[in-house]
Amino acid sequence: MKKQTQVYHFLNSLSINLLGKFKYHYPWLIIAAIAYLFLFPFSGLVAVTPTPQNRVKTIVRETKINYTKYPKILVFMGDKNNRGKGKLIAVNAKEGKIDGAWNALSGVGGEENQPMRGPIPSQTRVNVTRYIVIVDVRPLTLSNPGIAGKFYKINPHLVSVGGVTRGDFGIHADRNVPGTAGCIGIESESEWISFKVLMSDYGQAGLKTIPLLVSYR
Repeated sequence: MKKQTQVYHFLNSLSINLLGKFKYHYPWLIIAAIAYLFLFPFSGLVAVTPTPQNRVKTIVRETKINYTKYPKILVFMGDKNNRGKGKLIAVNAKEGKIDGAWNALSGVGGEENQPMRGPIPSQTRVNVTRYIVIVDVRPLTLSNPGIAGKFYKINPHLVSVGGVTRGDFGIHADRNVPGTAGCIGIESESEWISFKVLMSDYGQAGLKTIPLLVSYR
């Protein structure tokens, strides 16, 4: 029994060590897998093309960001054919787990180069080399009818998409009428409160900004 116990502890220690190395060298795979499970929990039974993993890997490859530098990452995955509806996910990149996930949308339908209608542009559509989207952890307070509250600004302020300039994006509650002018809107009031609490926790932990991945299917 003693020998079996030693073997068990050795294998357990080995698996933990390998998982730690995997998360350190390939954090984007952890992010892709987690986002995939949140968006399509039963996708193992149904073929989905293109897969969320492939979308996230494409973004990471094209932006060339070293995500081991960022302990927290936001991921927004939406469906342009369904008025930009999808999920906003907060990923703990260091530990490879989910900190939070919220039903969200962007735009009111349309393409990424359509002002006031299209969703927030993805990394693959912006005419900037190594385009990196950053969200401010500390919010502004705005009185606009469609926002009426906290607004987490997204930078850069302006970007070019197919020759069209868009910008002034942020994350806020989806108020007034359904949809946004390109911002990411969290639909449920209870989920909005949950998001604000998490961002406050991030701020108290010393974070000032968080990178944001944007992708559509």
